[in-house]
Amino acid sequence: MRQAAPGPANLSGLQGHVSNVSTDPRRRRLGHARVCLDALPGWFREEAGVTLVALNATEDGAALYESYDFAAPRHPVLQLRTAGTPC
Repeated sequence: MRQAAPGPANLSGLQGHVSNVSTDPRRRRLGHARVCLDALPGWFREEAGVTLVALNATEDGAALYESYDFAAPRHPVLQLRTAGTPC
């Protein structure tokens, strides 16, 4: 979780972030990631008081996250990498 500036879609400014959901390639398509994701929205909402949760999806995982109502924001996040910063 992190505290950001409040905005119209998130008055508290409190945000959740799912850093990684990773499954061993030999165990994919068995529902392990889905079990983990089943618990996340409720925990963020009920335990942490978070109303906005972000994650970075790979192409392989996008459909799973979309099935949990994760969607691209109305206003895309843009980034600037300055000289000397790693990619």
